[in-house]
Parts: sequence; C-alpha cells; structure tokens
Amino acid sequence: MNRYKALTLLLVCFFIVDNVSAQTTTNSIYSKYGVGIIRPQSFSQNFALGGVALGLKSNRNINILNPASLSAIDLTTFEAGFNHNALWMNDGNQSQYTNNPYISSLAIAFPVINKKWGMSLGLMPATSIGYDYTDVFQDPIVGSVTSLNKGNGGLNKFYFGNGFSVNIDSTSSIGLGINGNFYFGKASYDQKLVYGNLANGLNIWDLKETNTADYAFDFGTQYQKEIMKRDSTGKTEKAYVFTFGGMVSLARNLNAHYNQLTRTFIGSADFGTIKDTVINIDNKKTTLEMPLEFGVGFSFEKPNVWLVALDYRTSDWSGLSGSNPIVTFNKTQSIAAGFQLVPNYSNYSGSYFNRIAYRIGLRYSNSYISVNDIDLNEYGITFGLGLPLRRTGTSFPTINLGIEYGKRGQQTNGMIEESFVNFNVGIIINDKWFQKRKYN
Repeated sequence: MNRYKALTLLLVCFFIVDNVSAQTTTNSIYSKYGVGIIRPQSFSQNFALGGVALGLKSNRNINILNPASLSAIDLTTFEAGFNHNALWMNDGNQSQYTNNPYISSLAIAFPVINKKWGMSLGLMPATSIGYDYTDVFQDPIVGSVTSLNKGNGGLNKFYFGNGFSVNIDSTSSIGLGINGNFYFGKASYDQKLVYGNLANGLNIWDLKETNTADYAFDFGTQYQKEIMKRDSTGKTEKAYVFTFGGMVSLARNLNAHYNQLTRTFIGSADFGTIKDTVINIDNKKTTLEMPLEFGVGFSFEKPNVWLVALDYRTSDWSGLSGSNPIVTFNKTQSIAAGFQLVPNYSNYSGSYFNRIAYRIGLRYSNSYISVNDIDLNEYGITFGLGLPLRRTGTSFPTINLGIEYGKRGQQTNGMIEESFVNFNVGIIINDKWFQKRKYN
C-alpha cells in the first residue's frame, strides 16, 4: 500500500472516531441498570463464530480478546465493523420494536517483527445505555404517578495491544500479549415524576450524569501446536493446528465525575415551570467498578479448510453497588462455540463459492444483572460468510457478513423479554506497508 493510500485511510479513521464515541447502540430497558449493556470486544470473524476468540490465531483477522494472537499478523490490516441491532420487547401484554445502526469497531494491526511481534490499536463501544419509556402506577398516598425515563451514553474503549510469540520447537510456540485500554464516555439519566391527582403538587425532575475517563489492562497467552504428516511424496506438511488460549482482564475502579440536579416543577412534563432545586451535585469524584475477568478457549483446525473453537469466560460483578433495591449484581459465566468451513480456499480457477468461509456459532450467558431475583439469561445463534475479494499482490481483502438471533430476559413477574437480530458487516483491507520501491 503506498503512502497516499495509507494517509487517506488514516484520515478516514480519525473522521469516524467522533461518530463511534457519540452513537446510540441500544434501546434495551435493561441498559438503565449497572454500567449498561456490555458489548462484545470482538471483530467480524468472531461475531459469526458465536464470539469465540481466546483460542483463535490468524494472520489475516484482528483479535484483541486475546492479544497474544496479534503476533501472527503478517500484513498491515485495517478493519471497520458495522452493526445493525433490531430489538423486539414484549412483557406479555404489549410489544415494541426499535433498531439502531452503529459502528462496532475500528482498528488497525501491523507486524513489527514478522511472526514474532504484532501491534494493534483501535476503538469500539464497551458498554451501551439507551432507553426511553413511560410507566404509570398508583401510589397509595398521592394516587396516579407518571414516570418518564430516558437514558443514553455508555463507555467507549480505545486500546493499544501488543502480541509476542517465541518458538518452543519446530512445531510449537507460545505467545504472550497485553492490551492497554483507555475507557471514556458519558452516561446520562433523565427521570420525571408527574403526580396526576395533585392539582398543585410539586412534580420531580431528576438529572444524573457520570463522566468516566481512565485506563485498564488485559493480558493473554496462547500455546500453539502444529501436527505434521507426510504426503504421498514423503514431504512433511502441516496437517492440523491446535491452539489453547487464556486471558485475564484486571479489576479496576475507573475514575469518574458525577453530576446530579434534582428540581421540582409544576405543570406537565413538556410545559412545566421550575419551582425549586432539591439536589445540586457538581463534578463529584467517584469511581466505576470494572471487575476481574478471565477465560480460556481452544481451537482445532485444518488450515484453510475447517476450524472448530470453544470459549469459556467468567467475571464477578457482585461488588458493584446500585441504588435500585430490586436490582442485584452477579457473577457471570458465558460459553461460546463456533465452526468454520472453507470448501476449497486455494482454487482460484474454480467456483467462487468454494473459497467462501462459511461460519456458524452458538453462545449462552447469564447477565451480571438480576431484577427481582430473576436472572437475565441471554443466548444467541450466529451465521456468517467470509467473502474474499480480488487479490492484488500481497493484499487479501475480505468482507465478513454475520447475522445473530437471540433472546434476553423473560416474561415473568412483569419482566420484559427482549428478542434481537444483529446484522454485522466487517470490511478488512490488508497489504504490506512501507515497502521500499525497487523502481521510481
């Protein structure tokens, strides 16, 4: 890739950064609790494989869930991911549909020492808050109360990752990796309580805002073993590859600042008159807890033919505090599995469909949130395609397509069940940068 293409690509990256940090990525009512909906920190190949990543090691796909995998990157690789979330909410009596398109990832990776040391940096949403609903209930003292609730924002993550690999012998290697993560973002909560049966009653308008900016670290390791065999001519070739990986994300209390303004007003929610200020908290220092997380996973593959992978991850959110008495925070556990098949990767003279990567995945997890002692379990099934584009020299551009259907929560004790369909598109551009020209 020449310097002009590189410069254009970098300018596009900086232009998109503002959109990533300001976008709304969910309309889930459950995003009002805790830190919001936790977004998977993965890219388009991982998406279509159910989110598996810890045992994956590829020279063409960026994988930061296990930064040790970055050591395999042998070309400068740029990836932009785009999601469209369609969400159906149902409480058994009524339903609602919403949708949100958003940028899910923006990253670049490149080799420093080929097959030994790779780097990556990028930006993606880490948590998402986005809801807008009205609730009407009866209070035994004041009668009818209308509660209008809105929230938006969340955390974004800018990461800088390094992956290193050393050979143990001619067929096995071990890798180590580290991500330095900078979390930043704003979470805003807006609630109005309007007392309908009190002609001269003072209604309440409560605004809360948390601004977070701090860093944290992830660590990963991978062991890879190549299983060799002899072909019909007696030549030794790589038949299968087994990779085992593990990761840990250190617990961290992220520095934040908290604002709250609570006022009374008379009139309607849209045309009220402010009467008094009840609470005014300005720029109070606080923290946002991110718990210890660790996971293990493996993959077994016949290179460029098929791959099967399995991940297990867990984190403990039970130390997270909240003001809502019906909400508790839990230890989470998740499991994911994925399978990929490429009928004939190297046959460029045959059918194009034989060079497509066909993917399927499954995932299941319990949420870190319980409402009224009911866990918000979540599952999803994914399908995807890796569509190779025309090769030019050392370039292997690809478009990854993925779709996921899943559910979160249940229709029990007034709870809301959420069904969702996520569409994912990943655009991968890779080439050898900074080559010295042979001819001018």
